[in-house]
Amino acid sequence: MNIQERIVHLHYCSSGNYRFLAAIAKSDPSFTNVYSLSPSSLASLTGVKHDKARKFLELLHSVNLNKLKRSYIDKGISYVTVFDDNYPPLLKNIYDPPWVLYYHGNIRHIAAGAALSVVGTRHPSEHAWVEMKSILEPVIKKGITIVSGLALGIDRMAHELAVAHSGKTAAVLGYGLDHVYPAANKKIFTELKEKQLLISEYPPYIKPQKWHFPERNRIISGLSPAVFVVEAKERSGSLITAELAVQQNRDVLALPGRISSPESAGTNRLIQEGAKTILSPEDILEEYLHINV
Repeated sequence: MNIQERIVHLHYCSSGNYRFLAAIAKSDPSFTNVYSLSPSSLASLTGVKHDKARKFLELLHSVNLNKLKRSYIDKGISYVTVFDDNYPPLLKNIYDPPWVLYYHGNIRHIAAGAALSVVGTRHPSEHAWVEMKSILEPVIKKGITIVSGLALGIDRMAHELAVAHSGKTAAVLGYGLDHVYPAANKKIFTELKEKQLLISEYPPYIKPQKWHFPERNRIISGLSPAVFVVEAKERSGSLITAELAVQQNRDVLALPGRISSPESAGTNRLIQEGAKTILSPEDILEEYLHINV
């Protein structure tokens, strides 16, 4: 096995646990010695309990890599590791890039960095669609990929807007590609799977868990040079994504809203703290994506 194959093998058997693999990589950067470790040695190396280390090694020595790779092919799932040349370059440069990205669709949508991450509340105001359309439609028509998280609300609206205008969009999931969450997203999930890009850092069998969604936010922000927050309450996952964007040296853009609107409290706060106010498509295209309109 080469290092990419070992990563895919270990990733599957560890349920895609980033920190677990990072702990192994500190002393075994080629991921070769782990195959000969005892449960006690692995537990000491990674800090996990002995029983968890034992179960991981049992799975590691029982899962056949060739059969695993065949199962991905049968499902139409592709993957790219952090050691591959076609791994998204912007994402590779964040502090904690995913070891493996599993995907349906065209990975080139996010390969060149010509992308804009769009996030916001799950409960948008009645004006959100009109305002998003006026700002994002020219961006989409310039060939910029819209990256979001396929959550209800602003995320889904951003994906739908890209599809409606024959643009490109990529959805970053907080669960494996064998699943659809929430069930209300089944239609758009299928459409993106067939014609756009679905990506996840979790092996396909992993079901959605509450803590996955804050984890995946670093990927949403990491795939683009800028994050555009459309609507967000004072406390929301969108503000976590904005904070991660700052840590990753990305630009944070925000759509201002009424001070009486709870859905705009977070975005107005971001602007007060230094985020770029977005009033027109030109604010995004010219200053942040360096595209003439």
